[in-house]
Amino acid sequence: MTKRKKNLFVPVICFFVASALFAGNDKCLDYYNGGMSATAKICLNSQLSTETGASLAEAYYYLGEIYLDGNNQDSASYCFQKSAEADAEYPYALVGKGHLALLKNNKAEADVLFSGAAKMDKKDSNIPVQTALAYAKCKMFTEAYVQLDKARKINKNNPDIYVAEGDIILMQDPSRAGDAAGKYENAIYFDKQCKVAYVKAARVFRTINIDVSLKMIDDVLQIDPDYTPAYLEMGETYYANGMYTKSAQGYKRYMEAEGVPEEYQNKYASSLFVGKDFAGTLNQVNKTLAKNPNNIHMLRLQMFTLYELKNYGEALNAAQKFFSVIKPEDAAWQDYRYYGLILKENQMDDQAIDAFEKALALESSQTELYKELASAYEDKEDYANAAVIYGKYMQNSTSYTLSDILSYGKCYYMLGNNLTADQKDLKNSYFQKADSLFTQITEKAPDLYQGYWWRARANAAMDPETKTGLAKPYYEQTLEKIEASKSDPSSVKLEAYNYLGYYYYLQYDSAVRSKQSKSDVDTYRLPAIDYWQKVLTLDPTNEGAKQALDILKK
Repeated sequence: MTKRKKNLFVPVICFFVASALFAGNDKCLDYYNGGMSATAKICLNSQLSTETGASLAEAYYYLGEIYLDGNNQDSASYCFQKSAEADAEYPYALVGKGHLALLKNNKAEADVLFSGAAKMDKKDSNIPVQTALAYAKCKMFTEAYVQLDKARKINKNNPDIYVAEGDIILMQDPSRAGDAAGKYENAIYFDKQCKVAYVKAARVFRTINIDVSLKMIDDVLQIDPDYTPAYLEMGETYYANGMYTKSAQGYKRYMEAEGVPEEYQNKYASSLFVGKDFAGTLNQVNKTLAKNPNNIHMLRLQMFTLYELKNYGEALNAAQKFFSVIKPEDAAWQDYRYYGLILKENQMDDQAIDAFEKALALESSQTELYKELASAYEDKEDYANAAVIYGKYMQNSTSYTLSDILSYGKCYYMLGNNLTADQKDLKNSYFQKADSLFTQITEKAPDLYQGYWWRARANAAMDPETKTGLAKPYYEQTLEKIEASKSDPSSVKLEAYNYLGYYYYLQYDSAVRSKQSKSDVDTYRLPAIDYWQKVLTLDPTNEGAKQALDILKK
């Protein structure tokens, strides 16, 4: 049997929590102490086939502690026994068995085991440190502090004492973050290379003072640029402070480790999504779903991300999968919103409307949902409901745009257009409402042609036979704004030229019929010729323009 060497001197080196005397286990213990238990478990299991003696005992001991952290007492018991068998002089096997005894409410047996471990190496201050943690995890804080005092009597300069004390303070009272941070700083004072102390201090300051937290992370990465727990903490710190693009950078390095829990895979994917790295999000989503096809968080992100990537067919499949897995009461308003958007893009308007209404039922304060619901009604050509919903949106939103006002006005315009001629009063009431909304656009953006153009359309609709020329000033203003902006919306110009050509043609015809003077007739004839010629410039085959010009030029 390979025997564990006795400590002939007391090292002032931070290994936390039991001295990692065997280089083969160092990386594994970095993971464990840094809060990466799943990765540590994989790492330690890989050591079982290569290590012997005390090094093997150490690997089994830490595996036992990991199992206890996961409330798997049977596996922990097996590991502690294997630790003792690997090296009968390895004291931490007894510490592990004592910890297990405490969890089974057998304190008397635990005390005997802890005492036996301490007697095996009276100069190893980490034995009472680990014993203190066992007591603390069982909420026996008085006993835990007694053990820490014993550790200080052996070697008050051992940084592991202060790391453990910080942990125990937080176990007893999470509000004492400042006191815990002070203990971690004490550990760093005694050992500038104590990596776990930097990470734990950063964790405490994560939501208290992000600058201090990031400084701690930077300091530990200066010591060891490959220290994975620091990258995990970097991700967590930025994530907790809503800095998702930067959190993704930390999580990315952490993802290189084995056995990353889904919790962090989810956070990484979420960070990528919020940072609009949709290709990266989908890549991580697919990796996680390959191992757990029913991961709700990733199914949700898959649906969201495929929509953002404009892959609407696959997004629909992902949405249907998501809603087949999630319980209805667990669905969030955002889920129904994205589902509505996806259904809308797949021309499934009735289902989209239903989804948006469910989203609003869950979160009526999200005013953008009103706009999206109204748009779905528009797609369905249900302009009455669209107008009602746009009205609610305008009433509740403080950030609606000119485009929103235009869409609202178009609903009333279409409502009027869809009525028959014998419903003149109702038709005109809709056109007047539309005109009032389009007027808001001309007032808010007087240099844009769109408001004048839609005013022209609404007024033309109220004067369908062009008897009074209600639309004339607005089509003229439309052309003025287009000319000033140097834009070239040909279809809009063609519409304006057609209207104005026809208006002046009618005035010309009336003047001729009433036998006005030639100069008076030319007042209408010449502009009519000019506008119809402009129509032919844009539309050379326009028969109406040709016929009008034949008459006007006689």
